Amino acid sequence: EHLSTLIESVPPTTSNSAAGADVSDVKQTSTSDASSPGSFRFDRKSAETALQTHGRDEIFQPLRAYIEKPLNDTVPNTIDKGNLDDKRPKISAGRPARWYVPLPLRENAPDDLRVFEYGHKLRSCNDMPAKLPIDRGLGKHVAPNVNNRKTFSSGQLDKWEEAKEGSPVQADPFLPWIHDMFPDSTGSVIHFIAQNKRRCNTGKIHWEDIHALEPQVTIMQPVSVKRIDEKTAQQLAPSLWSDGKSSDQRYRLAPHEEADADAMFTRFICRFKAMDYSKSTPQLITVGETLSTYPYNYEFVNYRKEVADLSMLTPKGKDNAMFWQAQQRFDCPVPDNGDLRSMIASGEGVLSDGTPSVYIDFVPIRTAPRYGKRMSYFTPDMAGEMIPEPTDNLGWGDLMKSNIVPANGKLVKNISDDHPPRLVKNGFDARLFWGDNHVIPRIEASGRWENLPVCTSPTNKVGKDDDKTLVEGDKPAEKNHKLAACLWASASFKTRGDAQAVSDTTSRLIEWIEFHLLVGFDHIYVYDNTGAHTDEVSLESTLFPRFLDSEVTYIDWPCRTCNNNIPAHENTGERSSQYAAENSCRARYGPTTEWMASFDTDEYLIPMGRFNSMREVVDDAANSGAQILTFKSTRAAPQRQYMKPFHEHYDCGTESNPGCLSVEPGHLFAEVYNCDFEAPPKPGWAERAKKQLYRSQYVLAHYVHYATVTQGLVETIDEAKEADHKWDIHFRESRERDHVTDEINQAVMLHTKTTVPDYTKEWKERCAFGVVPGHGKNCRVGFPWPSNDDKGEVKATPEGYGYNCFTNVKLSEVWIPKLRDAMEKRNTRVASLKR
Repeated sequence: EHLSTLIESVPPTTSNSAAGADVSDVKQTSTSDASSPGSFRFDRKSAETALQTHGRDEIFQPLRAYIEKPLNDTVPNTIDKGNLDDKRPKISAGRPARWYVPLPLRENAPDDLRVFEYGHKLRSCNDMPAKLPIDRGLGKHVAPNVNNRKTFSSGQLDKWEEAKEGSPVQADPFLPWIHDMFPDSTGSVIHFIAQNKRRCNTGKIHWEDIHALEPQVTIMQPVSVKRIDEKTAQQLAPSLWSDGKSSDQRYRLAPHEEADADAMFTRFICRFKAMDYSKSTPQLITVGETLSTYPYNYEFVNYRKEVADLSMLTPKGKDNAMFWQAQQRFDCPVPDNGDLRSMIASGEGVLSDGTPSVYIDFVPIRTAPRYGKRMSYFTPDMAGEMIPEPTDNLGWGDLMKSNIVPANGKLVKNISDDHPPRLVKNGFDARLFWGDNHVIPRIEASGRWENLPVCTSPTNKVGKDDDKTLVEGDKPAEKNHKLAACLWASASFKTRGDAQAVSDTTSRLIEWIEFHLLVGFDHIYVYDNTGAHTDEVSLESTLFPRFLDSEVTYIDWPCRTCNNNIPAHENTGERSSQYAAENSCRARYGPTTEWMASFDTDEYLIPMGRFNSMREVVDDAANSGAQILTFKSTRAAPQRQYMKPFHEHYDCGTESNPGCLSVEPGHLFAEVYNCDFEAPPKPGWAERAKKQLYRSQYVLAHYVHYATVTQGLVETIDEAKEADHKWDIHFRESRERDHVTDEINQAVMLHTKTTVPDYTKEWKERCAFGVVPGHGKNCRVGFPWPSNDDKGEVKATPEGYGYNCFTNVKLSEVWIPKLRDAMEKRNTRVASLKR
């Protein structure tokens, strides 16, 4: 049975469902081998002629997911879930199921795979990345992302229906949950931006679903392979499917000492295909095959995060505290084949209507996950010839001795003299777990993403001129910007727990961008999440033509956050869309930006002291050796002088006796909320919700508040020896590199989070001088201390309200007037464009 979402030109076989569609209903991909390495040639004029002659439907290859059944790698009913009532991730964390060793072969045939097609959603590069199959889309979600109690394991949700209408990852969790993909500026690498879907839920009732998604972590753990030919593959694993004809490249799992040099740390086979427009009818041909790489070793990152044992996953599944595992990146090296790299670098392979000429099949290599630091799989240069073993705080002991079962009842053979000695004396025993003959199935018999489109590099603005010259793909992107910011925003949305509906984003966005351009930011990248909430508006019309292309870049990003519960919820999960957007922004634009950050539109960075712009601030920081600038965060309040009585809420009294306050229109947000409850320097606890500016070359991954992966963290023991400094198992960023800003003399962040009217209820009672507020009943209205002096004798306003906040004088006297002037000039320019 093959389940498929059919392309538009193929009608469903029944009127009520496509669930019974036969594979013959799906447009098949036909490929042939390129004649020889280095032979691929591309001519833009021929390509455009073919497009006009044959039409898009004959050229475009629809994206598909091929779903493979789960691995038969563990003994049933041997897993210990741990204590699911204890939210602490490392307490009673359970015990993994017992593994069959060596890993059984995957004896699939092509007909065993289920196929889902997404050509009706993603129809060209113009749809990237917005229409990748990430979720069902606006108005089509079956499960809520707040207080969700529906699960796949219970049957309330159907993983096959989800694969058809949304994402195939629940059906085949070895497939990355891809949110974005693009080539680098040289055309030599394709970057994949993904999110760890296992982190969407942590609730007790979701355990079965969380357990099923373990491969989402497994794909972050590298494997090593050796290339073999078809004949050798048949000799080692004659039970694997073969068509008996092809001579395609084959692979077997192999320990580091036997693996190919470029296959020591990989996880996916990357098969590149391109349209050959030289034929009378354009033909899709295979132009090369490579093995994926990682931007850094996730397992090594996890190893260096703590002194004690730390597993990338636990059976209990409450692993979300390890937020450095939320964002995923995988890279596919582009084969060096004729014009292939240069056409990708130039963007010429994307035709005038957005039709791509190059595609990738992304094929996961499937193994069991590795648990704990004892199973780390390193080479000697990383942590030494003997990996220092941590304290066994998880209580697992040596899983490679106590948790294995011989496959098919056969004894596990020890390493014989016929094999080269292990490179690392301990750690993961690849030969024990994989054996000598674990051959990877042919691509046609493997679950995979097929026909992922290769579009343009973020650094390349391609026009439609037919005669654009192909560029040489050997020059890395230049640092075009000193300072840039990433924004994930929506015209309207609901806060965590759906507690508050917010609809002031458009006015906030205009002011925020204007302010930060004014204080020295070169460029703002706006990831528009409006499409996850409404299809009636977008932020694009707000941004343009008000701002120039040289100032703002717009990215349509309509995927929904998979979990929007409050942090204290029993099922606290991740705001996947936001975190993937930050991952995308850093990967897309970090190579061309020296300093960057991800902020919300209610967070303002203000240069202080002698500094007149944030560019001066980061230059000064760089001169002192800082790689990260950390800004403490505290909540500001709206000043009473900018507010008026409000009654249009059931908690806000009546028209004759209003009990709440709302901000009067016509004032700037930075002006209204210039009233921080904490005086500088802010207390240490304000670092919990910190935000950061960072050098993109040093910070390799950033997660909302934290630089999760840095160059210092991924430094190996050999690199430390070469640099002549100490290397420890546990890495901690120094304060010289991660510098907390001097809020008086350097820069400060003002957090102007919206205070909705009903949050000010009973303000007269709560804000009265001398009142001791009960829990959750603090005064949410700002009454600034005169001259910011909270030590004087006067403690209250003439009306009897206690002074409670501090204003930023430089903001009010310098930046607010400049901001108002800049916005007026912008409004004048926009008005002139409309005449």
